[in-house]
Amino acid sequence: MAEVYGLTRRSLVELAEGLDADQQEREVAPTPGWRVKDVYGHLAGLAADLIDGRMEGAGSPEWTAEQVRTRTDRPLADVTAEWAVRGPEVEDWIRADPAGRRAFPVYDVWTHEQDVRSTVGLRGVRDDERVPFLLDAALGVFDANFRREGTPATRVVGDTVDRVVGEGEPVATLRSTDYEILRLLFGRRSRAQAEAAGWEGDAARPIEDLHLFEFPTVDIVD
Repeated sequence: MAEVYGLTRRSLVELAEGLDADQQEREVAPTPGWRVKDVYGHLAGLAADLIDGRMEGAGSPEWTAEQVRTRTDRPLADVTAEWAVRGPEVEDWIRADPAGRRAFPVYDVWTHEQDVRSTVGLRGVRDDERVPFLLDAALGVFDANFRREGTPATRVVGDTVDRVVGEGEPVATLRSTDYEILRLLFGRRSRAQAEAAGWEGDAARPIEDLHLFEFPTVDIVD
């Protein structure tokens, strides 16, 4: 997980070096109100908060908004320079918990990488080893969530996975690519996109529970 975080961070920093002023100011559809530059502010701020122990309200809109607010007037190069310092500290923080309970920043940074890429006209990164690795790990989290919440079991079939999430016989099957499933899991597909994702069986409840965050109000294309 720490290696994936570092790889994705470096990829985003390299991307930032080539962004012009217009690209930096574009609004990012999956995070309304945030510009591309603000996404970097959030990621640098998240790293600083994790390491400096500013965890009150962690995960709330107010917490992430403060990360953005305190960096909104700084040049993007300054923000990425801060992240270049704090990012390796986050990697060490992730490694310090071999049980994998510190994985959320990894999912977060990968998700935002695809958000930024699509906003500046680039295709999401589908064909590298991060996608199947993160999907397998994320489905483990959703499996635990489904069992805890009593969500009917769901079979998930992708390029590299064929797995039942939840307990019992699956009531529905989702068939798609690893990339599309991962984007769906982390709230980067609208309700209409989720419903059209390739379902078989009674998918009503799984569609409600097989994602984090609220559905975007617009279709996300990346």
